[in-house]
Amino acid sequence: MVDENREKRRFQRIFFSIEDGVKGIIAFSDLQRGLLVAHIINISEGGLGLALSKDKKDKIVKGDQVILTHITGIEGLESLINVDAEIKWLMDDPSLEFVVFGCKFPDIPEPMRDAIGIFIDSWPMK
Repeated sequence: MVDENREKRRFQRIFFSIEDGVKGIIAFSDLQRGLLVAHIINISEGGLGLALSKDKKDKIVKGDQVILTHITGIEGLESLINVDAEIKWLMDDPSLEFVVFGCKFPDIPEPMRDAIGIFIDSWPMK
């Protein structure tokens, strides 16, 4: 029998609220779309969850290859520069103020992955 409530995530993650002000600057492989600033709501060694105002939801598509150019609003993640990511899922729930989406880091360099792990391990549990 399979426990459907079992956590399926491979990596430990930490969560942020919109009010924490942690943001990711996203560039698209199609440079015509410019940059996008989204709230980071969670991060792990495998990827991150983001929230975006609904008026910008047309800029993102599941399967898009993007680049996390950098993170603002928090210390300790400065080494995450120009990280390749893929948009794996989107959720546009009418009851939410934001569109939320998840990105996977398919080939993150080991030093960056280690930096995220160290950051998570040092994060005070709330």
